[in-house]
Amino acid sequence: MISSAKSLFYFGIYVCITGLTVILLPDQLSSLLQLPSIPKDWGALIGSLAMIIGSYDMVAGHKNLQPFIKASIPVRILFFAATILIFVSGKMPVSIILLGSVDAIGASITWLALKKEANP
Repeated sequence: MISSAKSLFYFGIYVCITGLTVILLPDQLSSLLQLPSIPKDWGALIGSLAMIIGSYDMVAGHKNLQPFIKASIPVRILFFAATILIFVSGKMPVSIILLGSVDAIGASITWLALKKEANP
C-alpha cells in the first residue's frame, strides 16, 4: 500500500475500534471523554455505523481506491467542523472536539501523503 492508502487504512482501524468500544463499553467511553451517557440502543446503532464506515475506509485503503481516499479528506474535515459546531452550540462538552481532532489529523496525514505521492 502507498502512504495515502495506508493512512486511510489505519484510520479505518481506529474508527472500527471506536465503534466497537461504543457498542461494548459505552459508559466507560463516555466517562473517559467526559461526554453525556449514551443510551444502550443508540450506542449499538452509532457503534455499528462507525464500524461500517471504518470498514469502508479499510477496504478503500487496502485496495488503494484513490477517488475514495481523496474524498475522505473533506468528509473527515467536515466531521471535525461538526464537532466544533456541536460544542459551540452548547450541545456537548469541549471534549467532543477530541473525536473530531482525530479525524482532522488523519485527513491532514492523508492529504500530505497524497501531495508527496504527486510530487515525489
